[in-house]
Parts: sequence; C-alpha cells; structure tokens
Amino acid sequence: MCTAQMVKRCPQSRKIGVACLAGYRWIISTRGYASVVLSPADEVQGVLFEISESDEDALDGFEGVPTGLYVKKSLAVHCCGKKKFALVYVDPITAEGTPKKEYIHRINAGLADAHLNEGYVTRYIRKFIRA
Repeated sequence: MCTAQMVKRCPQSRKIGVACLAGYRWIISTRGYASVVLSPADEVQGVLFEISESDEDALDGFEGVPTGLYVKKSLAVHCCGKKKFALVYVDPITAEGTPKKEYIHRINAGLADAHLNEGYVTRYIRKFIRA
C-alpha cells in the first residue's frame, strides 16, 4: 500500500485506487508479515497497482516467492466500480501472529497513503498494528 515502497520496488508501477477483496480477511501471520486468509464473511481493502512484467519479477523476489515465503494468486477484486483480477501474494502460513517491529512503520506508512475506510482499518488492521 505504501506508494514510496512501490515506486522503489516497481518503478514502472501505476496506482489505480482502493480495491476490495471479498471473502478474505487481512492478518499478520506467525512469520510477522501481512497476508490474507479465506473468510467468507469478511473483505480485505487495499491498493491496486498496475505493474509491468519486470516489476512483477522484482516483486516476486522481494516477497520471497522463489523460496516459498509467499505464493502468488490471481483473485477477483472490485476497484473503481469494476471487477478486476489482481495478483495477490499470500503467505501459506495462515496462523495469526504479531508483526515484526520494522514492519509496523511500513504498514502505517502504507495506511497513510492508501486512504482506506477508517472503520475497516480499526476493525482489521489495528488488531495487529498500532497507530
């Protein structure tokens, strides 16, 4: 969600807007990083970016795809009044944990950029990440 981090990691990326992923819930896994887990009654809010193929290759490395830390999924989201398919990095570990200390600042910076619904942030994200 952090625009500065996306620009650094994916220089060709373009921010599209806030997107909603129905049927999932945002968590911090026991590894200490964010992920989503199946949860039919919930939704995840985040920021959708358009990225190039080279950006995706770079992002795969940052997210640990080659070593199995995250797996890539194409999931349906709603953004700007339209259904789109988005690349989502999902941690295979679904047990909830606590965030790594260095990660808290990055999530809060992303929240400042994202402008997600405050009720959503309070209900889901603040459970794991203090302001």
